[in-house]
Amino acid sequence: MVQIDAGHFSRDASVELSEALAKPASFKLMYFPILANGATGRDLLAYGGVEWSPISPADWKAEKDQTPFHVMPLLFVTGENGKTATLAETVVIEHYLAKKFGLLGSNEYEESIIKSFHSSSAAIMSAFASSVTWNTPEGKAGGLEFFTTSTLPTWIATHEKHLIDNGNNGHYVGDKLSLADIRTANIIEQFVTQPESATLMAIINKSVPLTKLRDTVAKHPKMAQWRSGSEYKSYYEANVAFYANPYAFIS
Repeated sequence: MVQIDAGHFSRDASVELSEALAKPASFKLMYFPILANGATGRDLLAYGGVEWSPISPADWKAEKDQTPFHVMPLLFVTGENGKTATLAETVVIEHYLAKKFGLLGSNEYEESIIKSFHSSSAAIMSAFASSVTWNTPEGKAGGLEFFTTSTLPTWIATHEKHLIDNGNNGHYVGDKLSLADIRTANIIEQFVTQPESATLMAIINKSVPLTKLRDTVAKHPKMAQWRSGSEYKSYYEANVAFYANPYAFIS
């Protein structure tokens, strides 16, 4: 069983923990062995070329009370000073890693744009989960219809406009990979692995800007190397199995 010692945030040694975050020596990302909300964090660590390892709870029901918010992912950052800082909540983890690896643009305004589209894509994933994945069996059909006729088209139109304004080059800002690019690409990969993938991808594939972005992220040398490996492929396959019947995994 993975031992978690993060039931609360320590404030006693904030200076030392800040030093650990500023000068990290290694990372551990804790999440279930699927894609979902662990995908972007893993992509970022792979992109960063740092020493890191994925960990998963052996018994989440027994271990979740030892986490700050009773949710994952969690990022454990061990600094050069030997201290380990714990970061919780997906957005916080992804912002930290993106900043560390230069994926938040070249100035404050670019950073704000990247964070905005990152937030939007994180929200669309949550919207799908609540309206479809975790909806009652009798409500799923209606949830999917609402998502695909209202929520998803609005999201696509907003993102398309910005991507086109940026030259339709597969990036939100300039011509460089960013956190927003990776997060949106992961939303599409999440859709691909859903039981409703045919319906979802029929809509996504009509969007030239979004398919361009997905391909651009996938073809980035660092992303391609990571995603062609056996570890990523195992997460992808596990994602398909999990979402085919998520309730079977939590019963």
